[in-house]
Amino acid sequence: MSAFSLLLANAGLLLIAISYNLSLYQLVLIYWWEGFWIGLFSALKLIVASLIGEPYQNRWVSVSRGSRILVSIILLVKMGTFYFGLLGAVGLGILLAADRLKVANPVDEPVNQVGLIFVSSLLFLISHGLSFVINFLLRGEFRSARASDLILMPFKRCIALYAVIALAYVVVFAVPPLATTTGFAALVVVAKVSWDYFLHVRERREFTARAAVNTP
Repeated sequence: MSAFSLLLANAGLLLIAISYNLSLYQLVLIYWWEGFWIGLFSALKLIVASLIGEPYQNRWVSVSRGSRILVSIILLVKMGTFYFGLLGAVGLGILLAADRLKVANPVDEPVNQVGLIFVSSLLFLISHGLSFVINFLLRGEFRSARASDLILMPFKRCIALYAVIALAYVVVFAVPPLATTTGFAALVVVAKVSWDYFLHVRERREFTARAAVNTP
């Protein structure tokens, strides 16, 4: 179900890209918002695991619930600052690269795109939200979740986003006319969802394998 919602969200974005003739610039801003949602849900996973799971479980030290929550808050502040700082830097890089490579239409000011970009990104908010509810809560992934994995998870997932954005800009730099074509934007969506689906499936397998090991 969660894998289906992931594919459905990207299919929805592909439909929006074709229907509204999205440029590469608009598309990467939507993906920037997905990175934001990924960060929020990753933080929520660590909080939930600290409350009802054992994310710091090991053979030497027994960590109380209060200590788990305190450590998680400290980790979230430290890693959250780094993650969202990195996300902000990527966002600034997108704007600068768009201006340098002319991937944004001069008449298409960012302020006029906010509504479409944000609403489109809600597809990913729903998709990652369903994954959180179905996999992490209902299927009990919180029981085998480890703090180190949950902290690194948003960085791993965003590698796909950053790689697609970087590769797309490299191609546009080589062939500038592609910047404003819907066909190229659609190709970027297909490439991104393929890699994203691979990461999603691998993530689920890792949780399943760890749960099997921890089951007596």
